[in-house]
Amino acid sequence: MAPHISLVLAPKDEVSGRLSTQIKTRQRVRDLAEVYTHDREVNAMLDLIPNMFPAAAAGADIKFLEPACGSGNFLVGILRRKLAHITWKRIGAIGRYEHRMLRALASVYGVDICTDNVAEARERMLDVVREHYYGDANSIEPTEGFIAAARTILGTNILCADMLGAASTTEVIDYRVGRDGTFTRVWSMLDDSASNHEADLFDPEPEPKADEVPVHYSDLARRPRPTRLLKLDEARRA
Repeated sequence: MAPHISLVLAPKDEVSGRLSTQIKTRQRVRDLAEVYTHDREVNAMLDLIPNMFPAAAAGADIKFLEPACGSGNFLVGILRRKLAHITWKRIGAIGRYEHRMLRALASVYGVDICTDNVAEARERMLDVVREHYYGDANSIEPTEGFIAAARTILGTNILCADMLGAASTTEVIDYRVGRDGTFTRVWSMLDDSASNHEADLFDPEPEPKADEVPVHYSDLARRPRPTRLLKLDEARRA
């Protein structure tokens, strides 16, 4: 050991308490190799990339993917840092405020092989959104479609899948930001590299899935499928 380095052992109770927050059961450690990252380490690692959390509006749209997200420790830490720059005092209009928060939420993706981890991660992230809204906007109540939109985004962004074995068949949505509280959604696979091959006349690529009409965030839950432009004759019949 280098002479200038000294080790200070943590008290036994502190060590056991720390471990209890990083594992659920020993069986899950054996079956899934599941050990959660402690909040201290999460924050230390995120501190290394401060440029990924700029205060400018575009900072809400910087994308993150956690390929083995567990119950969401990193996802929660990332989301909190994004939301810290979204304040009612700075924005001052409920539609823009909610849209900006949903932009931040929609830029965070997580994958885990365990269904209960995915469910817990979604709920924890929704709690962070609620906590920020009520703590920052005080007495202002969320609009009717806001929480439904948040749940919808979490349902498409935090997924139960095998990142190693099923990324090419696991569908995600890219929520592309539009004006006046809208998103244009584009569907793709987590890993679409397998589709980048030479075109086959007898096995054509499927048409890309995307909204033809931007969707207001309050309608995301009611419109789970891609929107379509009405053709002229359809519009006349409508």
